[in-house]
Amino acid sequence: MRQTLVLLAVLIALATPSFPVAAAPASQAPQDGAFAFFPETGHNLGLQIKRFFDLNGGLATFGPPLTELIVSADGLQVQYFERARFEYNPAAALDQRLAVTRAGAILSAGRTEPAFQWLAASPDPARTFFPESGHTLGGAFQWFWQTRGGLPAFGYPVSEELKEWDPAAGTERLVQYFERARFEYHPESAGTPDEVALSPVGRWLLERDPVALAAVAPARPIELLGQATTGFPTSSTERVTNISRATAMVDGLVVPPGAEFSFNAVGDFSEANGFVEGYGIVGGRLEKVIGGGLCQVSTTLFRAVSNAGLQVTRRVAHSHIVYFYENILGFDATVYTPSVDFRWRNDTAGPVYIVGLTDVGSARVTFLLYGHSDGRSVRYQGPVEKNWKQPSMAIWQFDSSLPDGAVRQMVHGRPGVDVTYTRIITFVDGTSRVDPYVTRYTPWEDFFVYGPGVKPPAGVKVIAPKG
Repeated sequence: MRQTLVLLAVLIALATPSFPVAAAPASQAPQDGAFAFFPETGHNLGLQIKRFFDLNGGLATFGPPLTELIVSADGLQVQYFERARFEYNPAAALDQRLAVTRAGAILSAGRTEPAFQWLAASPDPARTFFPESGHTLGGAFQWFWQTRGGLPAFGYPVSEELKEWDPAAGTERLVQYFERARFEYHPESAGTPDEVALSPVGRWLLERDPVALAAVAPARPIELLGQATTGFPTSSTERVTNISRATAMVDGLVVPPGAEFSFNAVGDFSEANGFVEGYGIVGGRLEKVIGGGLCQVSTTLFRAVSNAGLQVTRRVAHSHIVYFYENILGFDATVYTPSVDFRWRNDTAGPVYIVGLTDVGSARVTFLLYGHSDGRSVRYQGPVEKNWKQPSMAIWQFDSSLPDGAVRQMVHGRPGVDVTYTRIITFVDGTSRVDPYVTRYTPWEDFFVYGPGVKPPAGVKVIAPKG
């Protein structure tokens, strides 16, 4: 998908790398909902950045957002705050996607004063020494660091304490630089929560980036455009693993206006990337494939896209009725890398944000799409069904991985049928667009797999295992 996303804003690259962060213990209860709007700056905060923001001090630590989320041509997402800048890379491993920019390290790069010299050990036993960065931490700054986010929010110290001029106050202040922050000591507020303050390093970085400055114009609050949920109560452990993994890969992606989303381009649906072997429909029969269960994810996302009134550019229906999510016939979208894909285009004027949630306990997967609504609405007609056809004799297939004597019914036979389910989109100017989803389901016989030592009964069709 990274190749299909178009430029929202070209970012000025910062040479100093950022590091992944993990969530710290909550210092305040997370805000409800996937997005929050800050009227004081006119900007939105959402998805993974909001989750980290909420869990690590929120407004008191990072300040309000100064820009909307900015997406570059390579898919990197950044957002500026008063006292930080966040980066989200959807191409990275799931546990390494979110980072706080090393603003303090960037702003102090190249300084050679004694406070920035690397230490071999702490000259004061009362101060904590960090061999990772060659600097120490103590006093009020250490208390603030420990209680307001610690390493995930601020990183290691990259200087000792030093005095620097504060032009706003017209006096010198005691400060210390950290990888992702700069602390200031305010003696006039000793004994209060304002004794230590965070410098506006996010604003300072923003002022260095003329392209990002174009994103400071106030925006409208982000709204829910569409959502869908499907269930998987009878799924195997392997299928649930793949559903959870694929949903997590899609969660947090942003599709800029005019860009086309490709499900198959989301990432690597392979064993090396955490997917496991499970049953999937290949050529009209059940076969063990890596990533079985992906169609549950693509179908749920397709329904959310359809309900949001977004443009569907490629949708391939299943060859058979699938009862995992066929509460509405003719409303599914199968995928099979690399040939069968589900694609849609963001035909709104703003970005579309994808939230994906898997609830294993209730066996449900949900997708929610957020953006700036242009007033379009969606309704459906149908489904209209015709040409019902009943299945023929049951099919049995040998599976050497099953225990001796084991028999598993993978499919309960179902008929075939031709279905037309029609979506009607009405735009705010009164015009409409009609999108018929046409599906031809072929009959599907009862399908069993059996292990060693099992003899299929008479009157069934026995097929050879794959390979």
